[in-house]
Amino acid sequence: MTPYEHRQQRFAHRFRYGFSHWNQHRKGESHHHAPVEGIDWRAWKVAGTGLFVLVVLVVLVLGALAARNIVRAQHSMDAARATISAALDNRHELTTPVGRAEAGAAIDDVQLDVSLAYALVNDSFAVNFFGSLPVLHGQVQGLLQLIQDAGQTATVGGGLLQQVNTLAATTQGLTISIPRLQSLQASVASAHTQLSSLNRPSGGLWGPLGSARASFDAEDARLTALLGTGNSVLSYALPLVGADGPRLYLIAGENNAEMRDQGEVLSNALMHSANGSFSLDSTSPSDAPLSEPVNVPLPPGTQAIFGALQPTQLWQSVNASADFPLSAQIMQAMYQQVTGIHVNGVVAIDVPGLVSLLQLSGPVVVPGIAEPVTAANASDVLLHQLYADFPAGDQTQRHDDISATAKAVIDKMKTEDVDLAAFAVALADDVAGRHLMAWDENPAYEAIITKTGGSGAIDTSDADRTFHVSVQSAVAAKLDYYVTTSIRMVVSITNRNDAMVNTYVTISNHAPAGQPPSAQLGPDDFNSFTPGQYVTRVYLWSPRGSQTYAGVPESGLVLNRTATSVLAQQSQTVVFTTVIPQAVRNGQLNLQVVPQPELYPAQVSIQVAGGPNWNVVGASSVTGSLVKTLGYTWSLTPR
Repeated sequence: MTPYEHRQQRFAHRFRYGFSHWNQHRKGESHHHAPVEGIDWRAWKVAGTGLFVLVVLVVLVLGALAARNIVRAQHSMDAARATISAALDNRHELTTPVGRAEAGAAIDDVQLDVSLAYALVNDSFAVNFFGSLPVLHGQVQGLLQLIQDAGQTATVGGGLLQQVNTLAATTQGLTISIPRLQSLQASVASAHTQLSSLNRPSGGLWGPLGSARASFDAEDARLTALLGTGNSVLSYALPLVGADGPRLYLIAGENNAEMRDQGEVLSNALMHSANGSFSLDSTSPSDAPLSEPVNVPLPPGTQAIFGALQPTQLWQSVNASADFPLSAQIMQAMYQQVTGIHVNGVVAIDVPGLVSLLQLSGPVVVPGIAEPVTAANASDVLLHQLYADFPAGDQTQRHDDISATAKAVIDKMKTEDVDLAAFAVALADDVAGRHLMAWDENPAYEAIITKTGGSGAIDTSDADRTFHVSVQSAVAAKLDYYVTTSIRMVVSITNRNDAMVNTYVTISNHAPAGQPPSAQLGPDDFNSFTPGQYVTRVYLWSPRGSQTYAGVPESGLVLNRTATSVLAQQSQTVVFTTVIPQAVRNGQLNLQVVPQPELYPAQVSIQVAGGPNWNVVGASSVTGSLVKTLGYTWSLTPR
């Protein structure tokens, strides 16, 4: 018997209703689907189809409403994130009352955007309907969590901004309210803890929501890093202003017209701090040699390279090494040997550092200087004009001008309204360029200084990937006012994945040619014999663990040196070669360059070639100005 088949029978129809139904088809029974008496199956079919269409329409409408609300909420969150990002990118605007008022308005905008986004999602029946479905529940909850995190960020930021405004309003000159500073420090620490907990994984979130979560987490990481640094800075600011009792610091005035690793120390002053207030006194020259070296041991590498310069006996050589914590300890001992006064720490500031303070204080009048010193003319006055005002053999009156100017600036800032946030940002920028460095004899305080980058040390982060170039005067003249430096690094990855780095240091001497002898142009008839001739020792600190010709461990890295002479209006280039073993890690090459605090920041260019094993992804060359430590990363793929 032939099995029965319905006309236009659907696939597997015979098997859908059990064995009996299958058997009916097998026997050829054609009327086994006869309607049950009293039931209009056609009507039921039409009604079922209509109900199905209605359900689909309802779901589609709810889906459209949910999608619309989520998109609108997403737009609000994008606006909030963009506002947070802009505030982080332009945080220097927080250094004025007007800028902080604008930041406050921006925080209000973030909170408004967050409130709107939360209402669009949380109060939406459509969104809640789909959020109840297992497959979408995590997405809706992830969006709500993101909205709440942005709101908490805005709330925390608003509270901190209010405290900064209060502290700035109650600060008179540079006399700071210690209780309010302590309160701000505690709030910053709390904010760091709160916001650190908001960095959540974006895994499992779909599409734009996952991207939005990742973007927020990136901004949150930036913000928490800044808060961590701020907490550390405030932790040291409190004892610095005398919160733990009176403190005494040596202020070393550094002269960028005669460079060591930093400017040569030609003068010093004492800074007293107590109960939130500062004062500066006892300005004096520091060019006289000590009767005997101070008892501060030099590490073997420092002794080998710089020992002949007598850094423990001559103020002019005390900071030839890039290890400022060591130089500061020597200065502390030297000052005590000369004066009998023990200082708790040392703060070094050079002329670009003074320029930053002059931008806050405005012009100052300094005895012995004919014109007011301003941010615009300070470099020219202190590092050029004064040398022309005094004969070469009688520069005594000029030696203390840097510290005298610093004293005049501090005195003026104490009596006038200076925005505390602007003052803090100016100091931070100077620290980044190593124009301002500090050392404290208290190990706990020194650890904070090091952590925040204020120690001037060159090996505090990524020492095995760090370079530092130092061009130092070897002539008794003040020619660095005319000197600029450029650094070109050519990096090639070898077949052993080592990085061979050729560093080309070009020294350009812009001093006028054909001039008569002078205190600034020389010659000293010892190392230089022509006015304007710049004789220099050039030092390269290469990464820790690297290999370089005649390299010795010094300042936490590997140091080698050379020397050259550059006549006026000419340039000379010296070359160093460094090998960094196994430089490529996880497909990346990382390098950083720490600045020498010159009057004119060095210009840096780095070019990377992948060699036989690697291709460089993206741009292989970078350039930058060494106003601060520059860090670069190249991604490489195997050939």
